[in-house]
Amino acid sequence: MNKNNTGNAQTSPPHIKELSYITVKAVSFIPKNINKLPEIPGVYRYLDTNGGIIYIGKAINLKRRVSSYFQKQTKDAKTENLVRNIHKIEIIPVRYEFEALLLEANLIRIYKPKYNVIWKDDKHYIYIQITMEEFPRLILTRRKEDGRSFFSGPFPSSRIAREILANIRRIIPYCTQSPNRKRSCFYTYLGLCNPCPAVIKKLEQKEYARQKKIYLRNISRIKNLLSGDFEPLSRYLLAKMQHLSSENKFEEAATYRDKLKHLNYLLNINITNEYMADPRYISHVFKLEKDELLWILKEHYPSLTRIERIECYDISNTSGTFATGSMISFKHNLPDKSYYRRFRIRIHNKIDDFGMLKEMLERRLKHREWKLPDLMVVDGGKPQLRIFNKVLANFTLNVPAIGLAKQNEEIVVCANGNYFKVILPRRSNALHLVQRVRDEAHRFAHKYHELLRLKNMVSNE
Repeated sequence: MNKNNTGNAQTSPPHIKELSYITVKAVSFIPKNINKLPEIPGVYRYLDTNGGIIYIGKAINLKRRVSSYFQKQTKDAKTENLVRNIHKIEIIPVRYEFEALLLEANLIRIYKPKYNVIWKDDKHYIYIQITMEEFPRLILTRRKEDGRSFFSGPFPSSRIAREILANIRRIIPYCTQSPNRKRSCFYTYLGLCNPCPAVIKKLEQKEYARQKKIYLRNISRIKNLLSGDFEPLSRYLLAKMQHLSSENKFEEAATYRDKLKHLNYLLNINITNEYMADPRYISHVFKLEKDELLWILKEHYPSLTRIERIECYDISNTSGTFATGSMISFKHNLPDKSYYRRFRIRIHNKIDDFGMLKEMLERRLKHREWKLPDLMVVDGGKPQLRIFNKVLANFTLNVPAIGLAKQNEEIVVCANGNYFKVILPRRSNALHLVQRVRDEAHRFAHKYHELLRLKNMVSNE
């Protein structure tokens, strides 16, 4: 391999086979053991003494959400009655909040728990309709008797349909306001309706035709998306991101990177069937993620034999002020918050992300009592990874480290002093694991940074 070579990794290692799923029971807890619940997204089910499901809910953080039901704070009569009847708690862990939302809706529709809103018959299900107008709109409807319009669905609730539309709108702009309105809609100012039909109608003929073509192309892409044809849009967004990045237009490239993230959410819609067939499906996914990442990295780090614990690092600052660093840890693909650490960066009023990163890692490595991970991840590309490797060398440590470049979500590795980019497919299990770790480090660092800024504002009042 040549220095700075860019390679495309296979979707999955040849030795990892497709999984077969069997129906098993969800992970069970009793109320007095809720402190053992994991702090991850998922769906929880409350069962009574007869084993009947009496309530189903979803949570970003299962432990925090379920625990809230058993706190002594004042509850309404319905909640108090519900809690009195909880004999057992079952959970189905998932990767993303959106998966939990879809899974919750499907399970409520199937089991119709006593304390949930009772679903009505199928004719009341929600559809997404693309109207047959000069400038088609996306609306929600309970009827599918049209014969001309495009319909997608049914969806078990308007909440699910709106969540899907919100994700689509972040990928492809569209309009919902009445065609009789003369002024551009509210979403125009948020960049979520562009071009707006109200604006297009005021243009001269040539520009009118050009802008209308753009709008109709967007609607066509949305139809493909709702029909399950994701690949053309995925290729388009990826090509745009890479093109803008190659021209050093990183801010514009980042918008397309974010659009790809929202597309990935939608790609996971049908995964809820797997969770329903096997509530422990997440453990199979986690094994795939670890095995695939290990297989990819062993080419560059032959000594890497397992990836049980990962540490990830991120810096958050505003023009050099209130700079903070975060170190988060994942064990068996799940957050291990006992190993989370915050660093108040000592470099003041100076924009030096590399210096801040160096300071944080040096302070972390001085704690010999902190167990070293199997793999280190830094939010950044080659420059950030070079800093990491220099610090590790100074401490005479041989811990495999990788970077996750922000522009194109590329994994950056180092072998024999040479740096390489490994480009993984957007639906790669290994990439999903690294992204989840990186996003958690970013969230943790940003939360601490915001806390310091708030404390400063309060102290200066």
